[in-house]
Amino acid sequence: MNDPMEEIQAKIFGNIREIYNDTVADHAIRPRRVGSLLDPDGFASVHSDCGESMEIWLKVKDNHIDEILFWTDGCAATIACGSMAAELSAGKNIADVLKMDFMQVVDGLDGLPEGNFHCAELAAKAVKTAALDYLNMQRDPWKKAYRKK
Repeated sequence: MNDPMEEIQAKIFGNIREIYNDTVADHAIRPRRVGSLLDPDGFASVHSDCGESMEIWLKVKDNHIDEILFWTDGCAATIACGSMAAELSAGKNIADVLKMDFMQVVDGLDGLPEGNFHCAELAAKAVKTAALDYLNMQRDPWKKAYRKK
């Protein structure tokens, strides 16, 4: 490794692996379903008490999540939780997604330090809020034109 950026990246990844288990580290380093969607069927932007935010975009087909993407400005644990929450939600029925509990995210990550449970709570809240937004848009489709993104 002669490239200084590669050395910095390797050090960061090493530090993440010292703090978190392999599953959390993998989702933090290589998050799944990151991005945004144009004209989503459901959208949420939520914030935690510690200042992190997470956004979720949904495309829904036949009342199932066909596509889900997320973005966060949070720490490694928040990135991992967003990634896992999106993975757990993909393909699921909206009613099932509305039942998501933060412990499902924690369990999906094979555990998380208790001090990071708020990250899983943020991710679960974001997914459920986006699913509720989808249901509200189904009830009142005219509101989609006024949605803030």
